[in-house]
Amino acid sequence: MDHGQLSMVADTFPWVFSAPLLKACGTEAKFCRRQRLITPLRLGLALTATCASQPVETCADFHRGFKAFWGTTITSNAFSNQVATSRCAEFARTMTARRIGDMTRKVRGFAKERACAALRQILLQAGSACAIHDGLREVCPGRCQVVKPAAVARPTTMDVLCAAPTTVVFTPDTPRAPTFLPAPQTRKGRRLVADRGYLALPSMRRVQDEGGVFLLRAKAGRHPQVVEAFREDGNRLRSLRNKPLKAIHAPRPKRQRVALGVRGQRDGCSRRLRLMLSWNPKTKRFCSFLTHRPPKRSALAVVCRA
Repeated sequence: MDHGQLSMVADTFPWVFSAPLLKACGTEAKFCRRQRLITPLRLGLALTATCASQPVETCADFHRGFKAFWGTTITSNAFSNQVATSRCAEFARTMTARRIGDMTRKVRGFAKERACAALRQILLQAGSACAIHDGLREVCPGRCQVVKPAAVARPTTMDVLCAAPTTVVFTPDTPRAPTFLPAPQTRKGRRLVADRGYLALPSMRRVQDEGGVFLLRAKAGRHPQVVEAFREDGNRLRSLRNKPLKAIHAPRPKRQRVALGVRGQRDGCSRRLRLMLSWNPKTKRFCSFLTHRPPKRSALAVVCRA
């Protein structure tokens, strides 16, 4: 990315690439107190241009990009003394987070009559982990200590309607996945879709109390009490009522999806949820989805499509 391309981007998004904004990011991170050759504006634009135009593997790549972009003769030692600090890392993190938040636009939506039209946001929570050099086991311990003692995880929150991430975290691969879910108080009018690793009933209870919506894959090994059961065509399955889930494995219908009203007890509080079962003929297994939305607001077919 050259000066012309970056100028076009800066003109398109002036509230993101403005000098006052980048200076505020540097001030917040306590970076560049003495603004000489390296200022928050110059460094922010140079980092953006370098990352957008070439692979970056070392600090020397940023140094060469900064010199080429601004035409300076700053030495590598002087550049490294400013950049290779925790304050610079905090400045870059804050700058990137604000750009991700400010440059996203809603590119998808639903008609007013659709089931998801009332939702302000649909969040997709996922993550991945990878092993790193064993010498970092003290800093980034992994869960599989015998095979790979050092590993990092990358929990990510994605805004489906904007087709862009909202939060990306790099962390040692030891904290539990629900730790990185968005705060319950920020999810009013928003739907969270996540895998079974993010299932935590206390957290889901707080989301429901704050007016949020969740749709999660259910974990195997949980056997709540089934209160009622309905097939996809609306017929009530009386033979499945008032039984633990593990006791109705054989009579579960496979030709149609089934919605079970289940009740679980956790921390002295009883919670009523909907557990939807859909048979997958390819894998010969049931897919289980958990939500708290009532049938009138989220039909079984709509939830399974989601």
